[in-house]
Amino acid sequence: MSEERDVMRKRDVLIDCDTGVDDAMALLLALRSPALNVLGITTVAGNTTIEKATRNTLVVVEYSGRRVPVLQGAFRPLTGPLRTAEYAHGSDGLGDIGFPDPKEGADEEHAVDFLVRTVMESAHPVDLITLAPLTNIALALLKEPKLEEHVRSLVMMAGGIAGGNTTPAAEFNVWVDPEAADVVFRSRIPKTMVALDPIIQGGKIETEDVDQLEATDMPWCWMASQLLRQRLVRWKGPTTPPDLAAMGVAIDPTLAESRIQHVVIETQGEHTRGMTVVDRRPFRNRLGDAPEPNVNVVASIDTQRYRKLVLDTWLAP
Repeated sequence: MSEERDVMRKRDVLIDCDTGVDDAMALLLALRSPALNVLGITTVAGNTTIEKATRNTLVVVEYSGRRVPVLQGAFRPLTGPLRTAEYAHGSDGLGDIGFPDPKEGADEEHAVDFLVRTVMESAHPVDLITLAPLTNIALALLKEPKLEEHVRSLVMMAGGIAGGNTTPAAEFNVWVDPEAADVVFRSRIPKTMVALDPIIQGGKIETEDVDQLEATDMPWCWMASQLLRQRLVRWKGPTTPPDLAAMGVAIDPTLAESRIQHVVIETQGEHTRGMTVVDRRPFRNRLGDAPEPNVNVVASIDTQRYRKLVLDTWLAP
């Protein structure tokens, strides 16, 4: 009977985000998912400032119909200045759609302290899902090195396999704080990297999906439809919100095909800083000094099953 209860039990997760448009969609999916028990959401500077990211996260939580603690974290990368992406997410970080301010505020505890305390004190395994620069996670690992022994898994929207979106080499989340990414990728936490490449190919949301969401009166569906509709208009076709796809894979790993590969973060290159260097050499195993694979790298996503997961989750009352 106890084994049956363990199988049926929701997975305990912590989510770290820099809530912009696609983070908001991902949070709505996680908070409505019957598979996840969201213990808390931590915020970090990235897409926008830490103050806006925290405000936006609180807005999303209220639209989701759930009550989950929100904790504010790092306001800048480990080194260097913060570089944000309002050009992609609007001046408020949520597409300038005009969502009202939240009624509740964030908890007073710092996000890094909350991450460490929650993982170390939990009676059940905790999974991490990150949708942002990895600053908070790196700080948590530096604060409590034993954390890597207690986190069951880490799913990251991070990096690119063949290239980037912020520079030719670097994806935004890693580019913002390569030093933090380096700390996390070197850790012994079992890691899955959901990169840009499979998302662009398989993480599509179509116009008819948004039509279905707009036809309901549930507040989380309305918020998701507004965010998605804006993206459909902006990109003039199917939209591929990276964080939403990463959350889909975190909820149901069978949506993706993956392979274990060696991945390192470039922190020094003049033209490649922030690059996720994925060792894809077919002959690497013949090399006596080839580094061991350390990251589960998502190679593809089943588009139809992914779309069904998103719609089924949001359209459920």
